[in-house]
Parts: sequence; C-alpha cells; structure tokens
Amino acid sequence: MCGIYGYIGEHSAAQIIVKGLRSLEYRGYDSAGIAVIDNVGNINISKFGEHKSSIDKLAKSIKDNKFNGNIGIGHTRWATHGEISKNNSHPHSDSDNTVAIVHNGIIENYLEIKQKLESLGIRFSSQTDSEIIANYLSYEIKKGENLLKAVSKLKKVIRGNSSILAISISNPEEIIGIRLGNAGGIVVGLDDNATYISSDLSALLPRTNKILYLENQEIIKISNRNYKLYNSDLEEIDRSPQKIEVDKYDVDKGEYPHYMIKEINEQPNSIQSSIAGRINFSSNTVTLPEIDKKEINISEFNRIIFTGMGTSLHAAMYGAYIFENILGIASSAENSSELRYRNPVIDDKTLLIAITQSGETADTLSAIEHFKNKSCKVISIVESFGTEASRISDSTIRIKAGQEIGVAATKTLTSTMVTLIQLTLFFNLDLKKSAGNTISSIIKDISILPSSISEVLNCETEIKKLGNSMSGYSNILYLGRGINISTALEGALKMKEIAYLHAEGYPAGEMKHGVNALLGSKMPTILIIPDDELFEKNLGTINEVKARGSKTLVITDSNSKDLRTLADDLIVVPKINNLLSPILFIIALQIIAYHTSISLNLDPDKPRNLAKTVTVE
Repeated sequence: MCGIYGYIGEHSAAQIIVKGLRSLEYRGYDSAGIAVIDNVGNINISKFGEHKSSIDKLAKSIKDNKFNGNIGIGHTRWATHGEISKNNSHPHSDSDNTVAIVHNGIIENYLEIKQKLESLGIRFSSQTDSEIIANYLSYEIKKGENLLKAVSKLKKVIRGNSSILAISISNPEEIIGIRLGNAGGIVVGLDDNATYISSDLSALLPRTNKILYLENQEIIKISNRNYKLYNSDLEEIDRSPQKIEVDKYDVDKGEYPHYMIKEINEQPNSIQSSIAGRINFSSNTVTLPEIDKKEINISEFNRIIFTGMGTSLHAAMYGAYIFENILGIASSAENSSELRYRNPVIDDKTLLIAITQSGETADTLSAIEHFKNKSCKVISIVESFGTEASRISDSTIRIKAGQEIGVAATKTLTSTMVTLIQLTLFFNLDLKKSAGNTISSIIKDISILPSSISEVLNCETEIKKLGNSMSGYSNILYLGRGINISTALEGALKMKEIAYLHAEGYPAGEMKHGVNALLGSKMPTILIIPDDELFEKNLGTINEVKARGSKTLVITDSNSKDLRTLADDLIVVPKINNLLSPILFIIALQIIAYHTSISLNLDPDKPRNLAKTVTVE
C-alpha cells in the first residue's frame, strides 16, 4: 500500500522527495512525512497525519533551513496499524533520533519484537508495527553494527512482507533499502548526479530511466553516484541497471475536475493502444510476441485458472468465461487471497493467468509463486514490464492502458478485458476451437470498439442524471447473467469504492434465494440486459423486481419496445458482439458511480480507506 521514496544527490532532498511522494499518493494518503539529514549530520523529520491534506502541509513545512540536506527519505501512508495521526505517520525514528525509517508492509510478529525491545528499556511513541524497525536498528548500531549490517539482520527478526528504507547519523551519506517478500517492491533510479529509490517505477521516470529492481531478500546501499547490491548474506551481487523504455503519460487532469472522469474518457485511446500492433484486421489474426509458444503451448493444458483481486478479479471472471466459450478449455476465476490457502489441485497441465494492473499486488504475487512451485506455467497481465509479477512469470502481457492515477480502476479494467480477448483469439489460432466466422465477427467489432466507447461517453449528460438519482439511496442491487455477472459485481464495486453506498452484485437467477427479501422502494435495481439468448429470461427478472416495488435502471444494447415499457430508466449502448458488450456496459456503470460520488460531494480520486496498489496481505 504505502509509498516510499528516497534521494541522494547534489540538490536539496526535501523538495525532490515531496514531488516523488505526490506521484505516490495514490498508494495511500492518510499521512505523509519526510526525514532529511542536514549539513551538520542531524536527522530532521516533518510529518502530518491529516488525511488528504497531509502532503500539502508537508510541502509548506520543509521550507525551513534544517531541511536543506541532500539525503533523505519520505513516505505516504495507507494506515494498517494505528489510527491516522501524526505519531503514527512515517518516517519513524528511534527515541534518540539517530535512525529514521520508512516502511511498506506488515510485520506479523511486531508485538513479540516490541515486548522484547521494551524489556530492554526502549520506549515507543506510536501504535504502528513500523516503529519497531527504527528502534531495532538503533539498538544494533549502539552494539557496534553499521547501518547496512543492522538492516541485514531484519530478515531473521521480522516476519511478513516488507520494503524498508533507512538512514542513520552513523552513516550519514547513504540510504539502505531492503525487500523482504512481496510488499510492493523497491526500484532504484540512477543518473549522473543523483540516486533515487522508490516503491514505484512511475515515481522515478520523471527523473531517470536507468533502473535497478530489488528482488526478494536483497539489500541495497546507495550513495550519490553509485550503489552496491547484496544478497541476504551481504555477498555483493553484480547487476547492472537497465534502461527502461516506457511511454510517458500525461498525468495532468487537464480540463477535467478529477482523474477518474479523465481516465474514463481516455478509454477510446487506451483500448486503441491495447490493440495496436496486435490485431491484423485484414487477415483476422492476433500476434502476441510476448508469448513464446514453445514455452506456453496452449494445447498442453487441460485447465486454466484466472486470478486477481478487486477489479482484477472481475476481469479474471470475464477471462474465464471467454476462454471456456471460445477455446473449450475448463476455466475458472479465483480470488488471489484465497487461492493458495485452499491448496488447489494443480499440476503442470494447469495454466495460471494472473491479473494485477500494478504488478505488485501481494496476494497475487504469492499465488504466482505457489503455482510456480507446483511446476505450473504462469502468464501475468500487467500495465508495465519490470514489475515483480512480470519478473516471476513465464510470460507477461502489457495491457497498455497508460498510467492510471484514480484509485478506482477504470481504463485499466477495460484494457485488461481487451487484452484477455486478444489472448483468447491468439490461442485459438492453434486450437481452432471456434469457427472462423465467429472469430471474424469478434475481430470486426474490436475494430469499432473505440468508436462504440465514444458513443457511450457522448451520453454522459444523460447518464449523469441517473447517477445523481442514485445518491438518494443507501442500498443498490446490480443484476447480471452469464458473462455479465462480473459486470454487475464491478458496477457494485465502483459504487462502494467512490460513493460509499452499500451495493451488491448478484447473478440474476440467484435473487430468488434471499435477495428478493431486500427489494422495495428503498432499494433500486440496476440490471445489465444484453440482446442475447437470455433476453427473455431477463425481461422476467425485471417484472419480478418491479412487482416488489423496486425502481429499475436497465443498461442494454437492445432496442426492444418491451424493455422500454418495463424499465423505469434505460441506458442503451451500441450493439456489438456479445463477448465485447460488457466493456460498454461497464463504462456506463463507471459514469453512474462517478456522478453519484460527485452528487454526494465526495472526492472519487481519493476514496476513504483505499489505495491504488495493495501490497499487504
């Protein structure tokens, strides 16, 4: 969750670190803080635990001369242990202010360690698990260890996934970083005059594209113009930085009031980016050079498991549906946080497709590792190469949506869905399970998908009214069937994330088994009803809902007069292939959720208690 950032160079560290933290704010905005070693060797700390205003207040506080040093670390927090407050904010220091640390992750045995340190007379000032790190390092340094050695001992002391940066007055010209498990990663950026270190690649790209990634149990010591990389036994590792060639995305909101609505409106372009160079529309073929067919031969697998969390899980459900539909291979979608704990029956005939937009979701990384240990092949679907998921998977496919700042996923979801259908078509070239006319129909409609999305976006004014009306309710039901069960779940999730309304997504046929008891005038129902083989069943569902006094909002691609008569409100999207239509339905649901949030005077970019990247279990 949390964002960490460090700098050593020729310039004042404070301003650079604060700018870095602003680019990491989506990882958590409960608090923000900075620690800088000044020119006389003292550690100066400024931090604020005032939720969304923390970084702004931090920026104002660092104008003092004591923050003129050229080495420092910073942190933006998503709270796990302890309330949102100044004391619980990072950086944490020891009681003598000789060591400062920033931390991303959870220390599972922190109470045990805390009790041992307290028995030695060490006192704590926060409720966090992270504070024990600063006090432990200080204790080891006082025993005669240098900062590097002290940090290396953490691997045998703390349990759980953690990424840590540390500075000390005993070693005032270096930052030590360590990665233990899957806690969001540590990325080092180098240029001629400075060294940067961060939890995210995106925070470094404005400064440099010379990048070095830390793997699990690796430690790095950075100074102004160089670094040394070590394994857990402090043996030096010879690894050169790589030059990352990535697109530079415009992260300015421009004319839009929020990143979320900007990113919703970017979807015609993000979809176009996802299909560019991959689909040959004249030959109806798909090329994915990222997939080595010698490494991953789809004909060798009898089972495919898709995994993800949150919105990525809904994308996984969509992927499982289209894979089974087109390829005829048994496919299922599983929540990453539960997958490995139930000890699934898998073997080398099982293919895992892991979806993690950030490439750093802790539970999904653990699921990948579990499957790799069982000799399974793994394909990861991510936004950027170089992330942990891409490094530990057999193959990686970029969704190519562009940087997404809004916490609630929008364009990354639809680009993931398009990537999944392209992967399906790519594998079908070998299996030929689906008829050529079916494939050509899908590819034809992929070609018009960006323009179809634009048509939906052009209806924003109309959809806005429906979003405004939803703000008058406390509970909302979303219903879908077949491929659109995941659509209903995603619509409900968006409403929960940014409007804080209780919303539930359900299979339409399941409502008779309990959900009907909730229906009434105080619970509107949003139904996703495509023009497909289940259309008549869905008409019956509308009647059932209306019979119990619930207002109905229908999202459809049908021009049925019966539907217009039955529905209280109707959103009609362009008609395209039924395997692609969920993308259009989802975009309409994104707009509804956005305008519901705005109507309630909420900030959709910074939903409470949430962060963009979930790097803790």
